[in-house]
Amino acid sequence: MINLMIDFITTLAEKYGIERVILVSDVDLEFDNLEVIKAPRNYIETVKNTFAITGSCGLTESIMSIPGIAEFVEAYLEVSGVEGKALVCVYLPNLKGVFMIDGESRLSRVLKECSEYVNPEALRATLAVALSIAYKGREGKSIGTAFVIGDAENVLKKSRQAILNPYEGHPREKRDIKDPNNWESVREFAQLDGVFILDSEGYILSAGRYLDIEGEIVLKYGLGGRHIACASITKSTKSVAIVVSSSGGDITIFKDGEAVIEIPVSLM
Repeated sequence: MINLMIDFITTLAEKYGIERVILVSDVDLEFDNLEVIKAPRNYIETVKNTFAITGSCGLTESIMSIPGIAEFVEAYLEVSGVEGKALVCVYLPNLKGVFMIDGESRLSRVLKECSEYVNPEALRATLAVALSIAYKGREGKSIGTAFVIGDAENVLKKSRQAILNPYEGHPREKRDIKDPNNWESVREFAQLDGVFILDSEGYILSAGRYLDIEGEIVLKYGLGGRHIACASITKSTKSVAIVVSSSGGDITIFKDGEAVIEIPVSLM
């Protein structure tokens, strides 16, 4: 069956001039001119549980209504720097189908909105590091952290150093989050309490810093103190915050005091 689906999706791609064809599967497969994303075990279990529940209620699910399937692929495309259309073939034990990502994804639109305050390249690099931390944790353990980017002068005024700043005195090039060579130190310092402060160009000014909370912040149930602090700082400054939840690793992006998007990394 998978060969029939691959033939179908590649024919569609040729017909409509779509260069990006992606297969999401639970096993390692190789096909010419096809990118394969191996779906993590957490996601596969979520799909199974969704169908078990909806089946018992007599409901029918479409492929795009399964939790996280579009976000899963869109986040992959975004951090790889790919824009435009993509055909996606999903081949999982309980879920098989084809859909198209046409033009800008919701995540892409959100990042474009956030570039009003910060360098888009810096934002994309920070998101890539955040995804890595959310997905892998550190030394086998889930960790939570946050990055506040932009309007650094005002953000520093509304925060305080909780510990000795590990980036104090480091050369500028060693503090550039856009350079993947610096990501390992970021992942290491993500274990510290507090947040990272970056300027609008993506240079890290501080880690282990506590944010002041001003006014009343109302967020959905289940988000913790780090989310509240980041919502508050983005409300009172022209900054963007990327928060990695310590419970499950989901990512929330804040701008102007609002959670503008949530990426369900726990499903990935």
